[in-house]
Amino acid sequence: MARFLTYLVALTLSASAMAQTDDGTDEGLDDGMAAEAPPEDPSLDASDPENSGRLADEQALMEDELGPAEGRAATDPFEEEHTPYYFLGAFYRHNWTPAFMIGLFTDDQVSANNSAFGLEFTYRKDSFEIVTSVWYQAYHVDGPFRGKGDTVQETEFISSDLNAMFVGAAFLWSTMFTDWFGLEYGLDIGIGGVWGDLERNEAYPDSGSGSVDGYSACNGPGDPAVGAGWCEANGNYGVEESWANGGSRPLVWARLAPHLAVRFKPIHQLVIRLDGGFDIFSGFFAGGSVAFGF
Repeated sequence: MARFLTYLVALTLSASAMAQTDDGTDEGLDDGMAAEAPPEDPSLDASDPENSGRLADEQALMEDELGPAEGRAATDPFEEEHTPYYFLGAFYRHNWTPAFMIGLFTDDQVSANNSAFGLEFTYRKDSFEIVTSVWYQAYHVDGPFRGKGDTVQETEFISSDLNAMFVGAAFLWSTMFTDWFGLEYGLDIGIGGVWGDLERNEAYPDSGSGSVDGYSACNGPGDPAVGAGWCEANGNYGVEESWANGGSRPLVWARLAPHLAVRFKPIHQLVIRLDGGFDIFSGFFAGGSVAFGF
């Protein structure tokens, strides 16, 4: 009986000791896990994105500063600031000198309508462009002209087959409303060499098939015989001499033209421009151009 009591007491003490050992082990694990967690840096302020130490906050700050990265297609018409762009293209212009303009210097006149076309090279940067060009322009007209104060019998019939080859440049500023649409404005200048014939003949009243505005050109002095004062003997007949020989046919001609245009850029590599303006030496013009970027 005494042995049984002794054994029971020993078993009870052993169970108590094991329970204490298990509790101590659990506390040790908890302490170890707590020790593995990094201590918080008291210098970091979670409410301040610049001092929070969080990667997400740093990325947000960088986007605020630089803007979100944009992937642009190769055809996007967007143009970077401070970046030069180059274009090569062709253009057409229709030029007309209305009769009312010629009427400032004459008492009788006809309007002139002619074409011009050529090639152009454009340098563009920060909404400003320099367009250098080479082009052909016609100065053809047929009809009666009479100077200010001249009598009606002094009317002449002018036939111009003049042509010119120009080199020049346009200086255009842009106001872009979108990446692909804008308004351009500036000034064209140019100088050209002139060739061809300018024929001046005395005129007489005529309503035949070859007449213009009620006049035809005389064939020579007194031809045709249409009455006193017409086709006079001391009048002008034939091809006019050039400036070099004392005549009125020009050897060179100039261009000075305020220029207004609408610019379309549907894709990065293509520019379409609709042009208009007034050339001080040739009258109004309207036309357009197509240019390819490279």
